[in-house]
Amino acid sequence: MAQGDNSPVKIVLLGESGVGKSSLLLSFSLGTFDGDVRSTIGIDFRTKDVSVVDSMGRQKKLKLHLWDTAGQERFRTLTSSYYRGAHAVVLVYDVNEPQTFHALRKWIDEADAFCRLDGVEEAVVYLLVGNKIDKCEVGGGATGMAVPKEDAQQLARDRHMLLAFTSAKTRVGVEQAFDEVARSAYEKMMSKSESRYSGVNLSKTSDPTSGAVCC
Repeated sequence: MAQGDNSPVKIVLLGESGVGKSSLLLSFSLGTFDGDVRSTIGIDFRTKDVSVVDSMGRQKKLKLHLWDTAGQERFRTLTSSYYRGAHAVVLVYDVNEPQTFHALRKWIDEADAFCRLDGVEEAVVYLLVGNKIDKCEVGGGATGMAVPKEDAQQLARDRHMLLAFTSAKTRVGVEQAFDEVARSAYEKMMSKSESRYSGVNLSKTSDPTSGAVCC
């Protein structure tokens, strides 16, 4: 991947039906919320240009390619093409519905399997998102979550995932979550690209006789 501006970053959203994936996508990409989003069977694809600051303090412009299952998760019909070339996987659950959290393990396993087939599992960034915090019973905060915050933190640690809590309705945490996963994905891509480039240089400069044994 080129290191210039507008580098493409593919991000796929996963999770049970009704957790707010489509609403998150609309909230982030368009800044809008529709409480009556109805899934159509297919793949929803959107793009958004963002600017992030990498670990070296450099500002980079990225073009995010955002993929939503758009209802297909209900029929388990996702294929390798959905995951192919993904740089980041966003796993969404509803903080008010424990079953959507428990179901994440099958989505994680599926993403791992397809990314492994694509040969990029180590380069893919995972973000765990607890959505709909606006519906929590106590002031719309973490104390009212039906899924304990500690459970989400433990899963994120065990699976080496980023973690965010969001509300697609109020947009709390949405921008920050996508910006962070985009920045992390970009840095991983750059690290992988630099490693590959270094490997090529080494192979080109190696002495073809260095392996010979003198008697």
